[in-house]
Amino acid sequence: MPRLALFAPLAGLLAAVAGVGLLLGGRAITTTETEVIDRVAGLYVSEVGGGVRRTACQARPARSRELWLVISCGPAGARHEYFVDRYGRVADVDRPGGAS
Repeated sequence: MPRLALFAPLAGLLAAVAGVGLLLGGRAITTTETEVIDRVAGLYVSEVGGGVRRTACQARPARSRELWLVISCGPAGARHEYFVDRYGRVADVDRPGGAS
């Protein structure tokens, strides 16, 4: 069996891992705070409905190492908080009344 046949699967696996790493790294670098806040504000409007506005949302940096932003939406008594990771994904939601 030629040597190339032995190392081809290993080279293919390494290329696939490198591709996934570049994809995730590029996504983390190119995701902006504005895009994430806008997307989460749209999610809030679709969840709550009833004439709420997208401008009811504000963001702050997260205190956890695993998270990037905490986006708070709504009035003080009925605040929804969306916890967003570095890739722009909503990792958790804290809704009024404790419903996640």
